[in-house]
Amino acid sequence: MLSIFKKKLFGDTSGTPEDIPPHVSAVICLMIEIARLDGKIDENEIEEIKSFYSDLYPDGNFSEVFNDLKDWTSHKESFNPFINIINSNCTKKMKIEILENIWSVILSDDNIDPYEESLFMQIGDLLIISKHELEKIKQ
Repeated sequence: MLSIFKKKLFGDTSGTPEDIPPHVSAVICLMIEIARLDGKIDENEIEEIKSFYSDLYPDGNFSEVFNDLKDWTSHKESFNPFINIINSNCTKKMKIEILENIWSVILSDDNIDPYEESLFMQIGDLLIISKHELEKIKQ
C-alpha cells in the first residue's frame, strides 16, 4: 500500500529517469550504495529497491532508472549530496520511512554486513534521527 507520505513526497510523475524528483533519486541512490557495500548487489536487494520504486511508479521502467542511478552513484565519493537533498525535502516522519526502506534493503539478503549496519547508522545520524529511533527501525 502506498503511504500518504509517499504520495505527498514523490507526487505523480511517470517514473522515467529524467522525470523522477531529486529526492526520490537520492533515496534510491542510498539504497543502491547500501546494497553495493558488501561487494555485490544481491538479487533480493534489487527486488527490495524495485519494490520501493514500484510502489511509487507502478508503470515506470525500473531497469532503466536502476541502471542509470547505479552507474551515476559509482562515480560519487560522498553521500552528502543525497543526504542534503533528503534533509531539504523531507520531514522527520518521512526520513524515518526512508530509513525503514533502507533497512529493508539491508535485511533482504539475509546477511547484515557490519559495514551496511554502520553506514545505516551514519545515514540516520546525518538525517538527524536519534540512535534510539534508529534502533527501533532495526527491531
